[in-house]
Amino acid sequence: MKRILALGALALFVFSGNAQAYPGNGMAGNVRATGRAYSFFLSGYLSYREGNLDAALDMYQKALRYAENEPAILYEIGNVYVKKGKLVEAREVLEKALSIDDGHARSRYLLAGILATTGEKEKAAELYRRTLSDDPENEEVYVHLATLSVEKGDLAKAGEYLDGLIMKNPESALGYYYRGRLLAAQRKLPDALKDFDKALSLHPFFDGALVDSGGVLEMMGKIPEAEERYKKALEISPYNLLVRERLGRVLIMENKIEQAVDQYEELKKSSNDNLEFRTRLGILYLERDRYDDAINEFRFVLSAQPQNHNVRFYLGTTYEEKGLLPEAQEQFQGIPDTSPVYRDAMLHLAMTLGRKKKMAESIEVTRRLRAKYPEDVTLMVFLGGQLEEAGKYEEAVGVLNEAVAKDPKSASARFSLGVVYDKMGNFEKMVESIQSAIEIDPKNAVALNYLGYSYADRNVKLKEAEALILRALEVRPSDGFFIDSLAWVYYRQGDLPRAEAELRRALTFVPDDPVVLEHLGDVLVSQGKGKEASALFEKAIAKGHEKPEEIRNKISRVKKEDPPAR
Repeated sequence: MKRILALGALALFVFSGNAQAYPGNGMAGNVRATGRAYSFFLSGYLSYREGNLDAALDMYQKALRYAENEPAILYEIGNVYVKKGKLVEAREVLEKALSIDDGHARSRYLLAGILATTGEKEKAAELYRRTLSDDPENEEVYVHLATLSVEKGDLAKAGEYLDGLIMKNPESALGYYYRGRLLAAQRKLPDALKDFDKALSLHPFFDGALVDSGGVLEMMGKIPEAEERYKKALEISPYNLLVRERLGRVLIMENKIEQAVDQYEELKKSSNDNLEFRTRLGILYLERDRYDDAINEFRFVLSAQPQNHNVRFYLGTTYEEKGLLPEAQEQFQGIPDTSPVYRDAMLHLAMTLGRKKKMAESIEVTRRLRAKYPEDVTLMVFLGGQLEEAGKYEEAVGVLNEAVAKDPKSASARFSLGVVYDKMGNFEKMVESIQSAIEIDPKNAVALNYLGYSYADRNVKLKEAEALILRALEVRPSDGFFIDSLAWVYYRQGDLPRAEAELRRALTFVPDDPVVLEHLGDVLVSQGKGKEASALFEKAIAKGHEKPEEIRNKISRVKKEDPPAR
């Protein structure tokens, strides 16, 4: 069968002006001249085969001195010019060949390719149609004509050419492949996949059909199947960067991050200076907590593109995750307010300053950001949380009420307002705000748990508290803090064995949380298990309990009530 051409991306049904569009180098036997012309022609042919275009051109031009009007020599000169990218010179010699022999099909075909590449589509189509009339078995001419039709926006005509190719040759993998691409461009995905599969049944190692069918499967949401197509294509063309990049991308979609890292590391080996690959690899490293590797990738990209604010943001985030807060702050502050990532960068800067216990500076960053985006409710909620953390409750209430006024359906604004009221000791206002958040978002697990635990902590409405927390656990069944809240309900109800069982289950999810450790200690004390309770209290202090003196007092009381045996 003829050569398989697989060019470009799935969405682009066009030929680039590459060498594949101009096939062939005529054998020396096509030259009618003999003697010295034949000798020079043969030397030119051999030089061409070796890739020495300058030597080939020199020999062909010498051959032409002895056979001035030989179209086959003119064609070969034109072909070399095309390979060298000299399309004007190529066109000139090919037009001369056709003026001598209007029936020289190969010169006409090559000239049509030049005209198509240089934008003279109608002239190119006319030459292709004549070529097809002379050589109806030429599959590639059908494809070129279909491509020109697509470029004109005539998809129906393009389909006619490809249907004609398949009718002419029902075994044409090329015909099915390009018709598949045309159907894919029209979003007729099942039909496109059917044609790609037919092309693959005729030519199983057709890597272009594997890649483009993988693209169709991606669009159909069949990601695992797309992965398999890309893997097969990569086996056929292991150095194809496009295929490897697509494979890496679908592996990310499937959350197969380690496998995706492997693909991008291979891409890095093959294309070390490709900044897009290096950026994606850095992001993958960040997701896998490989912070030093991520930092190396992002710094490499920034060394070449210091104004790449997205990558600077990624670098700052990596420093932040690694705990290198001064370095993170430097990167975030290096992003100008004209950048699309400025808002997110400033939010991270505010969080970084908060972690450094610089709350006043953190709040000031958010205030400036809010001034730039005065209608941003999310920023208001964030600022309200900062003010609550800083103990500025009245101001926090004002900001959060403004957020609720701007967006009455904001569950996060109402929840945050409830938390502030709780800190202020206004239980009724807290309940009202949290309940309104739950009405807006019935699956808001944090709000459900917060209200349920608030009831349990105050030893009121325990049945309602249990129902609220169970609803939260339906959304997040493995949340150790929610399980702790449920256990506290049982503790308040006096069901100590059940409370103990739930707290031990909570510790399987959050084994070092000091509050859960304290709660289990409280339950054990109530059951007369003072020794184990004391050990848990000690561990709670070691794990950073916010009120260590209260815990020490509990230890002292246990020792008084349960003195060691003499």
